[in-house]
Amino acid sequence: MMKRLFTFASALAVCALLGTAALGYDFWGVTLGVQTYQGSEQLAFDGVAASNLRYVVGGYKYTKVDSDWLGPFPAASPGEGFLASRRSDAQALFFKPDSDAARFMIITGAAQYGLPAPEMGTGGRLFGPGDLMIQVGEATYGIGLRLSGLAWALHPSTTNPEFLIWHNGEVDDIHARDLGTLGNVELNPRWDRVGHAALPADSEMAPAFYVSGSGTLVGSAAVSFADTGLVLSGARVFAYEVAVPWNVLGLNAASYSFTASWRPDCGNDLLKADFTAQPSVQIAPVPVPEPSAAIGTLSGIVGLIAAYRKRS
Repeated sequence: MMKRLFTFASALAVCALLGTAALGYDFWGVTLGVQTYQGSEQLAFDGVAASNLRYVVGGYKYTKVDSDWLGPFPAASPGEGFLASRRSDAQALFFKPDSDAARFMIITGAAQYGLPAPEMGTGGRLFGPGDLMIQVGEATYGIGLRLSGLAWALHPSTTNPEFLIWHNGEVDDIHARDLGTLGNVELNPRWDRVGHAALPADSEMAPAFYVSGSGTLVGSAAVSFADTGLVLSGARVFAYEVAVPWNVLGLNAASYSFTASWRPDCGNDLLKADFTAQPSVQIAPVPVPEPSAAIGTLSGIVGLIAAYRKRS
């Protein structure tokens, strides 16, 4: 009886462990979870290699991909110890080429509806997402992820550098960020970022979101936003799934080459990678023996069988 109880209890324990693992966030055959490494909570992606996805990771300190810990990566400004930096993390960008669309999954601490940053003493502003940038040759496409009405400055005449909107090192219209871009794909739009005292105006990280209507509208993308349910050092982790039709980009699933990048709208963290169509894997054919060799092999087998019967 005790043995049966022990077996039952063991089964319950296994189910509990499986249940805990199931609390991760699943997408495209990948399970996202949180693990402690080097004294801090970090994101861990499992099933990446098996899913045959291409990706770039960054985020905060370390990131686990399957069995490997990657990093260390620099924390988003204002740095470690600030919850605001976790909310501005650009943690991972995954890509898969479906037959109909280029599909992306962005993992980040930046919520689509925006989050305040009182840790920096400027709680009147909201940190939100940037837009996905795709560069094809000389062309730049803005893939809209942003909702409208994300207030940034308390007043449009503010002179506080952390409440300004920047474009190519110059101050842009403070309302440029308030127009939503969700689902729109614009060709060669104007790219801005919100003010950031620690980030040079001409930083490579500067183009974070595009100004709605500043480019040529060429199509639309399917965009979905989800709270993964995971919490990383006090900040929630979010996922943006984006599908951009190939014809909108002038590409196709068999032939493409582009650079994809994404930043939170403050521009202080960055995910960027080149993606190019890879040739199909060639599987070597199984060698077929020449007829003479096959006959010789068969003769040998017949001879072995005859010898065995003779000995019996």
